[in-house]
Formats: sequence, structure tokens, C-alpha cells
Amino acid sequence: MTKRVLVTGASGFLGFHITKQLLQANYEVVALLRESSDTSLLRNLNCKIIRGNLSSLVGIEKAIQNCNFVIHAAAKTSQDSPDFEDYREANITSTKLLIEASKKHTIKRFVFVSSANSFTMGRKENPGTENSGFMPFLKNSGYAHSKYKAQQIVLKEARENRFPAIVVAPTFMVGPYDIKPSSGRLMLYFLKNKLVFYPKGGKSYVAVSAAATACINALQMGKTGESYLLSGVNLTYKEYFKKVAEISGESHYLIPLPKRLLKLIEGLYRIFPNRKLLLLKTNIRMLFSENYFNNKKAKEQLAMPVTNIDLSIKESIQWFQENKYI
Repeated sequence: MTKRVLVTGASGFLGFHITKQLLQANYEVVALLRESSDTSLLRNLNCKIIRGNLSSLVGIEKAIQNCNFVIHAAAKTSQDSPDFEDYREANITSTKLLIEASKKHTIKRFVFVSSANSFTMGRKENPGTENSGFMPFLKNSGYAHSKYKAQQIVLKEARENRFPAIVVAPTFMVGPYDIKPSSGRLMLYFLKNKLVFYPKGGKSYVAVSAAATACINALQMGKTGESYLLSGVNLTYKEYFKKVAEISGESHYLIPLPKRLLKLIEGLYRIFPNRKLLLLKTNIRMLFSENYFNNKKAKEQLAMPVTNIDLSIKESIQWFQENKYI
């Protein structure tokens, strides 16, 4: 029997890896892309590309015909606006319409790619899990808030209407083919500057290939209505930058940013209360936080591979070099 998957966001960082691995696993792939999407990464992949608008049910209906599964990886991911409405169409409306079309066409499994920001981060000794809730201060981030709201829509459908959906929530992804780039900007910042300023916080770094594998496994594995954090290795920014320096063979000067920078922004916001400063305050708070997560559930139920962070960094650096980003 043919296994055909509709993938949204297939031209993006994670979406490309999902598409590539699906084809290697003998799935057929239909990639639903905006008219403006760059398809250069997909040229050598044997997938069907349909141009359409994710805020249009007509376009979605055209793409989803004869598909058995949906992986919804498309989203507006820029974090430059505090306004929820700036993200409503791309992150909320698209999800609702995809659910509607999936119900009509009796999709067997709907995998929604959320964000680890939809859960509460933890410290290294006690990283965040799927049992935690959304952090209220992230309502000041239009991106984070909209992804959380979309996630809740998916889970409500699964809970109340037996919709066959699973939520996967990647952390900070590392690896090759980051064409925009997205998370690769952190690595490029380091590689392009001799003086590197870093905050005291940290992130959970996951190999993009491991996250993609877990997304694909979620088509057949895992439990309907459940969420799965796709995390990898928890590192401080300093630890991460030291790894990049060691693997790249380059020497850089690491300079810690003082935590009083956050207090300075908070003071400015009290004097000049505006939405842009509020978003800046929110983003800086995240940078100074221990933003760590546990992937035990994804490893046990989705057979998520272990992240080899050194290899992921090496492959990412090589790809950036080969494609003249550095």
C-alpha cells in the first residue's frame, strides 16, 4: 500500500530533513509550499511540489488528496514581533484548516511540529518535561504564544474528537542544510566574530536529523493526543561556543554578558513602556535562562536517536563553508 505524506514547510531546515528521510524510507511526499518559498534544497529530491496558501482551504484540499499522513512543520518563526496577530494566519489559521482537511480525507496520523517554548524549561539537574505548562511571560512573544495556541488546538481535537494527532516539540536544532539560516545564525555569529559575547544561560541542542527521525516515527509510533519534546544535549552558551571553536579549529575570545543587562532593559521598559521593549526584555530573559529539556519520552516512545552534538556541529560548519556562508 502506498504511504503518502503531506509535508508543510518542506523547504525549511527541519522540513527538508523530514522530506529527505521520508523518501529514504519509501514514503511518497507531497510538499505544500508558498509561491515565494525557495525550493533549491528540494530540486534533487523526488517529491511532488504543490504551490499553495496554507490559509486557503482550497489550496490545502488540492495538496492533501490521496495522502495518508500529514506532518505540519510550516510556521512563521521570526521572533521580531510581540504581537500575536502578526502570527495568527501563518500559525493558527493554517493549523485549523489543515485539521479540517485532514478530517475530511480521513488522515491516519497528523503530526504537528510545535516548539519547546510551549513547555516550561528546567535546569540541567531537572530539565523540563512534557508535563509542564506554557510559561506566562512568553505571551509577550508573538511567535511562542501562537505556537502554543496552535498546539492546544491540535491537542483539543485529539482529546475531544479523537483526531489522530501527535505533537512534537523540537528544541534548538543543529546540522547541515540550514539555508535561511534559522538556528544556524548562532553558529554563524560565533564563526564570523573574533570577539564573541555570550549570555549566562543555555539551550538544549538537538541534531536536526534526530528531530526529523522522531517526526517520521510519530507517523506510526507514539500515542494519539500526546506531546513529545525533541531535545538533545543541554549546554550553556559558553560550552556550546567552546565546542564550535574546538571543532572549527578557530580561536575566539569569549566575553560574558553581565546579567545587569536584563535589569537595564527592565528599567527602560518601566520608563518607556512599549511592545518592542517588552519583546526585547522577554528575549533577553530567555538568553539568561537555563533553557533545558528532557527527551526521555521521545526516546522511549518515538525511538528518537541520540544527538551526537560534535558531529552535528561539524556537519553544520562544513555545509556553511561549502555554501559560502563563511
